[in-house]
Amino acid sequence: MMKRKQIFKGQWWNNRGFTLIEIIAVLVILLILTAVAVSRGTSTKNDLVPQADIVKSHLRFAQLKALQDDLNAWSITFSSTSYALVCTGTNCPSTPIHLPSESSSTHTFPSGAGITITSTSSPLNFDSWGSPGTSAASVTLSQSGSTSIVINVAANTGYITP
Repeated sequence: MMKRKQIFKGQWWNNRGFTLIEIIAVLVILLILTAVAVSRGTSTKNDLVPQADIVKSHLRFAQLKALQDDLNAWSITFSSTSYALVCTGTNCPSTPIHLPSESSSTHTFPSGAGITITSTSSPLNFDSWGSPGTSAASVTLSQSGSTSIVINVAANTGYITP
């Protein structure tokens, strides 16, 4: 009976299978990949960062509405799990203006995410210059009380920073 090495000349072929070192190396790589996947999947900031970006874009939208409207003031009013775009003045539109990417003038945070919002100024008013007035305002988004993101609106200029 011919040995396998004789059939496949020039190749190192044997019937022994994988070595213990090769198996351990593969298991270590799988463990590292699993640890990375689990840590990314359970991160608490996964829901908070996109929601903070949405809040910033809605604040900028309220500023834009105020800049375009010389007769009315535009503001964002906050509750613990939602906020709404509000027009105050004599010539406000009869139908509420929808926030960008929303079906209404109110944005509510996802119920399972545990996100709450607080503001130093509620409502946060913007004048016809896009300014919140002479005092700065901050909006804080918190998730389950452990992680938070603060959005600052500068006094006089209305500059919004993360």
